[in-house]
Amino acid sequence: MPRDDLPAEGESWDERSLLLTMLRYTQQTAVEKVSGLSQDLARTAPISTSPRMSPANLLNHLRWVEWSWIHVDLLDEPDQGPWTKENPDAEFDEGSELPIDEVIRRYEEQAAATLAYFADADLDAETRRKRKRTLTTRWVLLHLIEETARHNGHLDILREMADGSVGD
Repeated sequence: MPRDDLPAEGESWDERSLLLTMLRYTQQTAVEKVSGLSQDLARTAPISTSPRMSPANLLNHLRWVEWSWIHVDLLDEPDQGPWTKENPDAEFDEGSELPIDEVIRRYEEQAAATLAYFADADLDAETRRKRKRTLTTRWVLLHLIEETARHNGHLDILREMADGSVGD
């Protein structure tokens, strides 16, 4: 499917369709920003104050963010993410250990699973895992759009620093 922030021809313009279109667009943009980088460039973290911020690490982080919100917060399943109390950012480290093609493949699989989950989810349902405030499935979906879009800005900069590529 081509990357576009508009619903496909013939698709509905209802709330769910628009939200899923935006999530899919931000997910595809993240993959595009990382695709084509060599293993070395994908693992390079050029910002000295953010030593874990490489394209591969950010994409891997996005994978685990999506997984965690669905499985832990919405479904109340055990947290099986790579993070620990000793290393709460382990998903970033994992991105540096995996081949970049594997990072991309795993993210694309999670992105597809995330879209499939929200395609039928009750957007007004409350998260099962309780936080400071009650959250809804709709809020989680919007949060994932926001987080992915924010990290796409980081990926824009990292890609330009890596090989000079620019674009949306």
